[in-house]
Amino acid sequence: MAIELAIALGALVARTAVAQLVAGQAMDNAAWAGAASQVVDVLVSTATRQESGLQQLGQGFEVLGRKIDAVGKQVGDIPGREFEEYMAAGRRYVRDLPDTWRSARDRRGLIQDARREFVHAYGIAEHMRSPHRQALADVAIAGCWLWVPSLPDVRKTIGAARQILETELLRGSTLPTKSYADVLYLCRSYGEQPRTAVDPILPAPGQAPTPFARLAVRAPYGSWVTCAGIDVRIDALTDAVEEPIPIRSSALVIRSNALEVAPAPRRRVRVQVRNNRAEWIALRLSSHAVLANLPTTANTLQATNRVRPGTTETLDLTAPPSPSPSASAYRIGSPLIISPLLTAVPKAPVIGFVLD
Repeated sequence: MAIELAIALGALVARTAVAQLVAGQAMDNAAWAGAASQVVDVLVSTATRQESGLQQLGQGFEVLGRKIDAVGKQVGDIPGREFEEYMAAGRRYVRDLPDTWRSARDRRGLIQDARREFVHAYGIAEHMRSPHRQALADVAIAGCWLWVPSLPDVRKTIGAARQILETELLRGSTLPTKSYADVLYLCRSYGEQPRTAVDPILPAPGQAPTPFARLAVRAPYGSWVTCAGIDVRIDALTDAVEEPIPIRSSALVIRSNALEVAPAPRRRVRVQVRNNRAEWIALRLSSHAVLANLPTTANTLQATNRVRPGTTETLDLTAPPSPSPSASAYRIGSPLIISPLLTAVPKAPVIGFVLD
């Protein structure tokens, strides 16, 4: 599910007054008044559509719940309704902000009241263990801070929303990749994340975005990219490792119609990596991606190619031998067709930097 509120708040950077705020330039009150009114519009209208979608989702579950256990499902829906009520109460306070007869002190009190309601909603979402609702409430709180305006609080709050979704992506039971992409866009817009923080690859339902990884981004050769606190630059090495060709014995060989393909050279790359996370990581190279392994829930990590927190390393990595072509290759006329292998979402927390 998307977080439309994050997209709308991120789009406000196109306004001159908001761009000046992000750039650290001085603003006059008249210039900010127009931007502040647009923040109000975004908080009220976009959040309403967002929670309408959540409510429809909840109603769909209610229908299913009645077929399974009507009473138990109704009880389970109570926290979700409370979340929506607190979010709606926050929006109600926000709607009073533009009235022309209000003093600056009145408006400051109203935005504090709205933020308090969104904080209550966040607490319910945390108790529900609902990362998407937590992120949505945090983005609404960030909107209140933007109205103030307090850019440090905006960055702190949207950064918290991003971290919630990152943790769920890497270690949770779901992959909220689209919501994460929305919040990441907001974080880049307001400078909480660098411009090198690239959008994640959106996976197919029930599948990993790339084999062996729960979160993945594209990493063009020769460019720095950032994902989840890890900066990498990948360069191709020309001295690729050749696969040995098996020696055939003189024994009788039974020929078949199977396609024989010459083994391909194994890919080799040089990776410069900055580990900005608070934990060790370990790198390896698959056939098409550099994989950054994080410690598992049991605090285990591969022994080779480790990078300690807060350090930069340069590693030369070699891909493992390619699988047998007969397992995934077949010919339909011409040329050779390689069948993509669908991969389930792995349990291990792994970030993939997909090569061109």
